Amino acid sequence: VLEHRSVVTNNPRKLYPQERDWTCSIACIRSLLSGFLEQVPEEESLVEACRLQPGPHYSGDIKRYHLLDNYNTVYGCDHRDITFDALLDYMEQGYFVMVESMINYAHWMVLLGCYPAEDGDPECSDLLLYDPYYNKVRLVLVDEFLAMWRDGDYENTRVDKDFIAVKK
Repeated sequence: VLEHRSVVTNNPRKLYPQERDWTCSIACIRSLLSGFLEQVPEEESLVEACRLQPGPHYSGDIKRYHLLDNYNTVYGCDHRDITFDALLDYMEQGYFVMVESMINYAHWMVLLGCYPAEDGDPECSDLLLYDPYYNKVRLVLVDEFLAMWRDGDYENTRVDKDFIAVKK
């Protein structure tokens, strides 16, 4: 059950689609950075700077790439016991948030907002997510997202409830 009873939103200025099949994490990072940077690095420059290879990249990987060291950043790899309400708390504190889930297997999306049902029932509450693969905003049930808030290859990666929250 969601503890948040009011709408929570924090949207970056621009939403960037991914330019390759495997760069959803980079597209989401670019989107988050647009919330406070006038000049957002190009996808190609980030891929080259980190020597990224195709495949999923989790918050622990992003942390090791040092892409977000100059900002106030919270990584899911450091908060394995995070609750969804805590993510919404970060949004209320001005953080822009991206989440990885098994929606599209091992896929990052930007969390734009949460619209709780009056009784807090996640089966009736909605999330607004930006999907950089389709370059579309999606409305999904909180309950559906929570059931899928783990990596598509969880049995091997053990990545669960992964996220990155960034603010200036």
